[in-house]
Amino acid sequence: MNSIAPIDLSVIIVNYNGKKDLPRCLAALSAERSGLSFEVLVVDNGSQDGSPEDVEQNFSWAHVIRTGKNLGYAAACNRGLAEAHGRHILLLNPDTEVLSGSLAALISALDSNPEWGIVGPKMLDEQSIPYRAARRFPKPYYLFCECTRLVYFFPRSSLFSSYFYGNCGIDLLDRVDQVEGSALMISATARVAVGPMDERFFLFFEEVDWCKRVQNAGFEIHIVQDAVVRHFRATTMSRFYIEARKANAESAVKYFHKHHGNKGVKSLKRWMTVALWIRQIGATVAGWLSRSELAKLRAEGARVERQTYRRFSPL
Repeated sequence: MNSIAPIDLSVIIVNYNGKKDLPRCLAALSAERSGLSFEVLVVDNGSQDGSPEDVEQNFSWAHVIRTGKNLGYAAACNRGLAEAHGRHILLLNPDTEVLSGSLAALISALDSNPEWGIVGPKMLDEQSIPYRAARRFPKPYYLFCECTRLVYFFPRSSLFSSYFYGNCGIDLLDRVDQVEGSALMISATARVAVGPMDERFFLFFEEVDWCKRVQNAGFEIHIVQDAVVRHFRATTMSRFYIEARKANAESAVKYFHKHHGNKGVKSLKRWMTVALWIRQIGATVAGWLSRSELAKLRAEGARVERQTYRRFSPL
């Protein structure tokens, strides 16, 4: 952070061709500006859709930081952190909408509880239905259950859905291991204690690693039920789906190597190789039966992800 007197909050939004989503996100933040002291930093990762220019023209109160290329999520966040003046930092996806009073509730939670290092809001989907955005720290078995969709088939099972706190009511979630990176607020003290994000994570698991480091430093992580953010999650496959599946596997291996060593990586690879075989076979059969291009894409994504788990080394 630089020497300018801090304000209450810096909101960091990493943008990559988000022209469709950014206006809604920024409009919701604009509505909160009269009651709070905060700034918005839009870190643009080399967008080609005119979105940074649109922000500058229509939301001149937001500061655009151009990276010139796609640095990855963690590195882009760190660019924002380097220029932030806020005591606390909110990482916010461009496809979100912060509901009224939520920023104040999150700030108040951190200020009132100095032992809390990270907080997250209650998350709603695009239909305003709450979904489980908090998770336990990953274990190979947890990721197996997520990949094979056992967590969704048995959402309240302590055996299959512990990763998502399935045996706890969604409105009762309080202290958790990690919150979703789409809306994550970290306190000033926790950020000083753990430092910036680990830029070895290009995409995925960077916020899991940050939460892990914050907890290891002695801070707690909580859901603030009075704060609500709507997340317009993608309902169709992106043209970057295959690349995303590969990045997910690479980041998972990096995370397990960092926090669990070679033994953890070996266990992860065994569980995920089996899980992705199951997923690939299921998607392939679905593609044959339905002639669905979406199912075929999922099958190819599972194949690529499985091969990445087998071949990728974090060293």
